[in-house]
Amino acid sequence: MKFTVEVEDFYLDGEELSSSLVEMVKREVVSAIKKNIEQKVDDAVRIAVQAKIEQELTLQINLRVSELIASGKIIKGGDEISITDHIKQQFEKNSGWNSPYEQIKAIAKTYGDEMKKRYDFLYANQIVQQMHVIGIIKEEIYNNLIEKKSA
Repeated sequence: MKFTVEVEDFYLDGEELSSSLVEMVKREVVSAIKKNIEQKVDDAVRIAVQAKIEQELTLQINLRVSELIASGKIIKGGDEISITDHIKQQFEKNSGWNSPYEQIKAIAKTYGDEMKKRYDFLYANQIVQQMHVIGIIKEEIYNNLIEKKSA
Protein backbone atom coordinates (compact mmCIF):
# COMPACT_ATOMS: atom_id res chain seq x y z
CA MET A 1 0.00 0.00 0.00
CA LYS A 2 1.37 3.38 -0.91
CA PHE A 3 0.49 6.63 0.80
CA THR A 4 1.30 10.05 -0.51
CA VAL A 5 1.38 12.80 2.06
CA GLU A 6 1.64 16.39 1.00
CA VAL A 7 3.12 18.68 3.59
CA GLU A 8 1.86 22.21 3.20
CA ASP A 9 1.56 24.86 5.79
CA PHE A 10 3.61 22.85 8.26
CA TYR A 11 5.05 24.89 11.09
CA LEU A 12 7.25 23.54 13.84
CA ASP A 13 6.27 25.81 16.66
CA GLY A 14 9.26 24.74 18.70
CA GLU A 15 8.56 21.03 18.68
CA GLU A 16 10.98 18.48 17.49
CA LEU A 17 10.87 18.07 13.73
CA SER A 18 10.59 14.31 13.57
CA SER A 19 7.87 13.80 16.20
CA SER A 20 5.70 16.58 14.81
CA LEU A 21 6.14 15.28 11.29
CA VAL A 22 5.36 11.72 12.37
CA GLU A 23 2.16 12.85 14.12
CA MET A 24 1.06 14.88 11.13
CA VAL A 25 1.75 11.98 8.76
CA LYS A 26 -0.19 9.63 11.06
CA ARG A 27 -3.18 11.99 11.14
CA GLU A 28 -3.16 12.39 7.37
CA VAL A 29 -2.87 8.64 6.78
CA VAL A 30 -5.62 7.86 9.28
CA SER A 31 -7.81 10.52 7.69
CA ALA A 32 -7.21 9.15 4.17
CA ILE A 33 -7.89 5.57 5.28
CA LYS A 34 -11.03 6.67 7.14
CA LYS A 35 -12.38 8.48 4.06
CA ASN A 36 -11.61 5.44 1.90
CA ILE A 37 -13.38 3.08 4.33
CA GLU A 38 -16.35 5.43 4.66
CA GLN A 39 -16.68 5.56 0.87
CA LYS A 40 -16.54 1.76 0.58
CA VAL A 41 -19.06 1.31 3.40
CA ASP A 42 -21.39 3.88 1.82
CA ASP A 43 -21.16 2.08 -1.54
CA ALA A 44 -21.76 -1.33 0.04
CA VAL A 45 -24.74 -0.04 2.05
CA ARG A 46 -26.20 1.70 -1.01
CA ILE A 47 -25.89 -1.46 -3.13
CA ALA A 48 -27.40 -3.67 -0.40
CA VAL A 49 -30.28 -1.28 0.26
CA GLN A 50 -30.97 -0.82 -3.45
CA ALA A 51 -31.04 -4.61 -4.00
CA LYS A 52 -33.41 -5.10 -1.05
CA ILE A 53 -35.70 -2.30 -2.23
CA GLU A 54 -35.79 -3.68 -5.78
CA GLN A 55 -36.54 -7.17 -4.46
CA GLU A 56 -39.35 -5.93 -2.23
CA LEU A 57 -40.70 -3.65 -4.95
CA THR A 58 -40.76 -6.50 -7.47
CA LEU A 59 -42.60 -8.70 -4.99
CA GLN A 60 -45.17 -5.99 -4.24
CA ILE A 61 -45.69 -5.21 -7.93
CA ASN A 62 -46.18 -8.89 -8.77
CA LEU A 63 -48.70 -9.28 -5.94
CA ARG A 64 -50.66 -6.19 -7.01
CA VAL A 65 -50.67 -7.22 -10.67
CA SER A 66 -51.84 -10.74 -9.74
CA GLU A 67 -54.63 -9.32 -7.59
CA LEU A 68 -55.67 -6.90 -10.32
CA ILE A 69 -55.73 -9.59 -13.00
CA ALA A 70 -57.65 -11.98 -10.76
CA SER A 71 -60.34 -9.52 -9.69
CA GLY A 72 -60.18 -6.58 -12.10
CA LYS A 73 -62.80 -5.73 -14.68
CA ILE A 74 -62.61 -3.76 -17.89
CA ILE A 75 -65.23 -2.44 -20.27
CA LYS A 76 -65.00 -3.83 -23.78
CA GLY A 77 -67.62 -3.08 -26.39
CA GLY A 78 -69.95 -1.67 -23.72
CA ASP A 79 -69.81 -4.89 -21.66
CA GLU A 80 -67.89 -5.34 -18.43
CA ILE A 81 -65.64 -8.41 -18.55
CA SER A 82 -62.90 -9.70 -16.29
CA ILE A 83 -59.30 -8.99 -17.19
CA THR A 84 -58.60 -12.74 -17.17
CA ASP A 85 -61.27 -13.33 -19.83
CA HIS A 86 -59.97 -10.41 -21.88
CA ILE A 87 -56.42 -11.82 -21.80
CA LYS A 88 -57.71 -15.25 -22.87
CA GLN A 89 -59.62 -13.69 -25.74
CA GLN A 90 -56.58 -11.72 -26.87
CA PHE A 91 -54.39 -14.80 -26.78
CA GLU A 92 -56.88 -16.92 -28.67
CA LYS A 93 -57.85 -14.38 -31.32
CA ASN A 94 -55.01 -11.94 -31.90
CA SER A 95 -51.90 -14.00 -31.43
CA GLY A 96 -50.17 -15.91 -34.17
CA TRP A 97 -51.24 -19.10 -32.49
CA ASN A 98 -54.98 -18.57 -33.00
CA SER A 99 -57.39 -20.42 -30.79
CA PRO A 100 -56.97 -24.17 -30.25
CA TYR A 101 -60.39 -24.66 -31.82
CA GLU A 102 -59.26 -22.94 -35.02
CA GLN A 103 -56.07 -25.01 -35.15
CA ILE A 104 -57.95 -28.28 -34.67
CA LYS A 105 -60.50 -27.20 -37.28
CA ALA A 106 -57.75 -26.45 -39.85
CA ILE A 107 -55.99 -29.76 -39.21
CA ALA A 108 -59.28 -31.68 -39.46
CA LYS A 109 -60.14 -29.94 -42.76
CA THR A 110 -56.74 -30.81 -44.24
CA TYR A 111 -57.07 -34.42 -43.10
CA GLY A 112 -60.63 -34.62 -44.47
CA ASP A 113 -59.56 -33.24 -47.85
CA GLU A 114 -56.75 -35.76 -48.04
CA MET A 115 -59.09 -38.64 -47.16
CA LYS A 116 -61.58 -37.45 -49.79
CA LYS A 117 -58.87 -37.46 -52.46
CA ARG A 118 -57.84 -40.98 -51.46
CA TYR A 119 -61.43 -42.16 -51.54
CA ASP A 120 -61.99 -40.56 -54.95
CA PHE A 121 -58.87 -42.26 -56.27
CA LEU A 122 -59.88 -45.67 -54.91
CA TYR A 123 -63.43 -45.29 -56.22
CA ALA A 124 -62.22 -44.32 -59.68
CA ASN A 125 -59.71 -47.16 -59.62
CA GLN A 126 -62.44 -49.69 -58.78
CA ILE A 127 -64.67 -48.36 -61.56
CA VAL A 128 -61.84 -48.71 -64.10
CA GLN A 129 -61.10 -52.24 -62.90
CA GLN A 130 -64.76 -53.26 -63.14
CA MET A 131 -65.02 -51.77 -66.62
CA HIS A 132 -61.92 -53.78 -67.60
CA VAL A 133 -63.39 -57.00 -66.13
CA ILE A 134 -66.65 -56.49 -68.00
CA GLY A 135 -64.78 -55.68 -71.16
CA ILE A 136 -66.07 -52.17 -71.70
CA ILE A 137 -62.53 -50.74 -71.77
CA LYS A 138 -59.78 -51.81 -74.11
CA GLU A 139 -56.57 -53.22 -72.64
CA GLU A 140 -54.44 -50.25 -73.81
CA ILE A 141 -56.74 -47.66 -72.24
CA TYR A 142 -56.90 -49.69 -69.02
CA ASN A 143 -53.08 -49.86 -68.80
CA ASN A 144 -52.76 -46.10 -69.49
CA LEU A 145 -55.32 -45.24 -66.77
CA ILE A 146 -53.73 -47.55 -64.20
CA GLU A 147 -50.23 -46.14 -64.99
CA LYS A 148 -51.46 -42.55 -64.62
CA LYS A 149 -53.24 -43.29 -61.34
CA SER A 150 -50.22 -45.10 -59.91
CA ALA A 151 -47.86 -42.22 -60.81
